Amino acid sequence: VGVGYHRAPVDVDVTHSQPLGGGTLDPTTTVSARYALSDALSVSVRDEINWNTGQRASLSVDNRVGNTNYTATYDLPGSGGQGNRARFGVNTTLPLGEQVTVGLRGNALYDVAAAQSELGAGADLTYKTDRVTAAAGTDVTAGSKGFGVVLRAGVSGQLSDQLTLTADGLVEFGAGKNGQRAALGYAYRASAFNSLGTVRYVTGTLAGNAPEFSSILAAEYRQPQWAVRGGLDTRTLLNDPGSFTAQLGLGGTYYFGERFGVGAWGRLLTQPGSGTTQYGYGLEGSVRVLPGTWLTAGYNPAGFDGLGSAYTRQGAYLRLDLTVDETLGDGK
Repeated sequence: VGVGYHRAPVDVDVTHSQPLGGGTLDPTTTVSARYALSDALSVSVRDEINWNTGQRASLSVDNRVGNTNYTATYDLPGSGGQGNRARFGVNTTLPLGEQVTVGLRGNALYDVAAAQSELGAGADLTYKTDRVTAAAGTDVTAGSKGFGVVLRAGVSGQLSDQLTLTADGLVEFGAGKNGQRAALGYAYRASAFNSLGTVRYVTGTLAGNAPEFSSILAAEYRQPQWAVRGGLDTRTLLNDPGSFTAQLGLGGTYYFGERFGVGAWGRLLTQPGSGTTQYGYGLEGSVRVLPGTWLTAGYNPAGFDGLGSAYTRQGAYLRLDLTVDETLGDGK
C-alpha cells in the first residue's frame, strides 16, 4: 500500500509492503521526500524501515547542467552496521550524429567505517533507426576486490510490423568474477496471434558456477469472446546431464462482454532423467478494472512447484495483469 503527495516543489511518498503468510519477505516501510530548489537542483531523503532487521536511510543531492547529471548521496549509519558511506555519480549523453549517441558515466564510493573506496566508469554506444537498435558498452570498477570489467552488446531488429528479433551478450571478469551470458529472442504480434520466445546460455559467476541453458516459448490466440494461451519452458544444468526439465502449460479464458471473464489452466512438468512428472491446474475469474488492466482471482487445488514462480502454492491467489503498448492512453 502507498500514499503520495506531489505538488511542486515537494514530492513525498510512503509505501508499505506486508507479507501475508509464510515466505522470506519482511514487513518494510519506505519513506521518501524530495524538494526541488530549482528546475535543475533538488535534495531528497529516503528511509527504508525493515521492521525485523532495522532501517537504511540516505540523503541525496541531484543537479543537472545541460545534458550532464550529478548525484551525491550519503548513506546514514544503520543499527546493523551498514551505511556510513558516501557515493558520487555523474552521467551524460552526447549525440555523435542523427542515429548514434554515446553515454558516459562515472561513480565513486567511500566507506567511512572501513576506510575503503571503489571507483567505477562506463560508456555505451547506441545506434538507432526506425527498425534497428544496437548498443555496445563497458563498465570498469576498481576497489578492494581488484579491477573488474564488464563488456556487453545487444541488437534488436524489426523484420516486419509483426516480427522483432533480438540478441544480446554479456561478459564479466576480474574482481573475483568470470562469467558469460548470451541470449536470442523474438517477439511476434499480429491482430489475433501473439508469441514470445527466448533461449539463454549462462555460465561462470553469472550462473553461480552452475552453467545453464534455458528456453521460454509462449503464445496466445485471442478472439473477442475467448483466448487460448500455451507455453513451453525448458532448463538444463550443463554439469548434470540428467537435469533436463520441460514444462508445458495450456490455459484459456472466456469473456462475458468487455469486463468479465472465467478461465482454467493446466501445467505439466517432466524430468526424463529422474523419471518424475508433476501436474498442476486451476480455475480463475477476471474483471477489467481499467483499460488494459485485469484483476484475476483464482484457486490452485493441488499446488505446482514448476519452472518460474506462477501459481506454485496450493490455495487461492490474486493476480494483476497489465497490457502496455503504443495504444496506452488513447482510449483503445
